[in-house]
Amino acid sequence: MNFEVKLSVQEILKSKHFGHTKVIAGNTGLHRLVRWVHILEATAASNFLNGNELILSTGIGWKGNKDSFVSFVQESIDSNAAGLCIELEPFISEIPHEVIELADANDFPLIVFQKQVRFIDITQEIHSLLIKKH
Repeated sequence: MNFEVKLSVQEILKSKHFGHTKVIAGNTGLHRLVRWVHILEATAASNFLNGNELILSTGIGWKGNKDSFVSFVQESIDSNAAGLCIELEPFISEIPHEVIELADANDFPLIVFQKQVRFIDITQEIHSLLIKKH
């Protein structure tokens, strides 16, 4: 597969699995290109990213630790991730203001799923779209 094939975050948001999402920060970065969708539940991001990934997470790694959450988002930005999608509940019920400010300041799309989703369905769909685009 040609890894230079990419979709924008905005294009991905039009897919059926993103019907119950809300962009809460980084709206000006929706043009960012996505090369791959990656599920990441670690507390650190930089060791797992190559750039242009759209990250899916439940937030279990930062549950109750705002500093870890902010650090994760900063590492994702520094690693040139395309954006971060977080499933609200059961682990994260709200996004700290500091995280929203950081994402906005860096044009880093921060998207929340407002109802439970199956990450496997999202990755299959987006990866299929990337392959079809190729």
